[in-house]
Amino acid sequence: MTDHPTLTTERLTLTPPTPADLPCYAAFYEESDVTVGGYRGGRSDAEVAAIHARDMAHWRDHGHGMFLIRLREADRFVGGAGIIYPEGWSCHELTWFLRPDARGAGVATEASLAVIAWACRDLGWAAVETLMRDENVAAHRLAQRLGGRVDRRETFPDGVARDVYVLPCPEAAA
Repeated sequence: MTDHPTLTTERLTLTPPTPADLPCYAAFYEESDVTVGGYRGGRSDAEVAAIHARDMAHWRDHGHGMFLIRLREADRFVGGAGIIYPEGWSCHELTWFLRPDARGAGVATEASLAVIAWACRDLGWAAVETLMRDENVAAHRLAQRLGGRVDRRETFPDGVARDVYVLPCPEAAA
């Protein structure tokens, strides 16, 4: 495994965050119309900088983390996808976020499939888990499109009960 892998798909390039990517985080949180959870908008500059620093540190501390998603043909930042392990939580989590203008184009699906394949192939995982709030219908649909099945329901340290989906490794990555 390399320290800072780059994943590519037909349309996307996924890279771990670097110090130069702070403006990408600022743009996302400025535009975010999410109202609850970790990707909610309306963050202060200090909060955005702390999230950016946390995501960079996650790679150092865990050997995996968020990838920033860019459209290959335009080298335009459109969001993030990756595997995180929030402190105090019981499991790793595939998570994603998209700028509003990137939604509905299959970007989250394409990026998530690349991250799952990488985790299975390079990290040697047998499966990947993802979880989301009950009201996040789009995320539940994406988990199902990725082949996920609900494995359990769990209450996390933030007090929110969530379904935990198990996402299978693609055949070629296993």
